[in-house]
Amino acid sequence: MREERPLMLREWHMERKYAYLLLALSILSEQIGTACLEASKGYTILSFSVLAICLYFITYFIFCKILSEIDLAVAYASWSAIGAVGASLMGVYLFHQSMSPIGWVSIFVMSLGVFLLNCFGTPAEEEAS
Repeated sequence: MREERPLMLREWHMERKYAYLLLALSILSEQIGTACLEASKGYTILSFSVLAICLYFITYFIFCKILSEIDLAVAYASWSAIGAVGASLMGVYLFHQSMSPIGWVSIFVMSLGVFLLNCFGTPAEEEAS
């Protein structure tokens, strides 16, 4: 009789669209964790500190699971660009921080690069015949 391995040790097989949904979930978790990190005031507020650490754990756990379906370059570039835009927007609107026009242009250029990487940066998958 075949022995079942614990869920965390099994390989996850998923379709690419589900991998992108998990990437979005990982990014969302990271963004909320980043907001908690800022709200923790340098880890002086325990509740936000613990929440930030837990959310970052969830973020990296999910992220490592999607790498079987999405290339590292594409996944990490997408994650970092969306994270940079999200963190910038949070900083400006949630925490009342400022950003120069050059900063906004830089984020736009980085996002455009990630968009192009997602569209054209990896070779087309070969279809199984």
